Amino acid sequence: MIPATFAPMILKLVFPKLEKKMDELKLDIIEHIFKVGKIKESIEYREQPNDADNRIDKLEAQIKMLAEESHPPVIDLDEWKDVKDTIKKLKNKKGFKSLAK
Repeated sequence: MIPATFAPMILKLVFPKLEKKMDELKLDIIEHIFKVGKIKESIEYREQPNDADNRIDKLEAQIKMLAEESHPPVIDLDEWKDVKDTIKKLKNKKGFKSLAK
């Protein structure tokens, strides 16, 4: 067993070392917390929409609006070819040449 006179001496030797180690650990923990905080802030900043994202969203909205407003041609293309052929035939007739001028 350790004599009672050694106990205070041991405490004087051990406690300062323990206190120093605890201070170092506190600093490491605080530094780690700040690093984690900076990483979270950085991630949040990078996830915010930037100018290019805003422009892309605006263009997509405009394209969607144009797609909703547009409609297919009123006359079918095959039908339009028939109409053009008929117009050509009528222009070749003598009676309709004077009307075309």
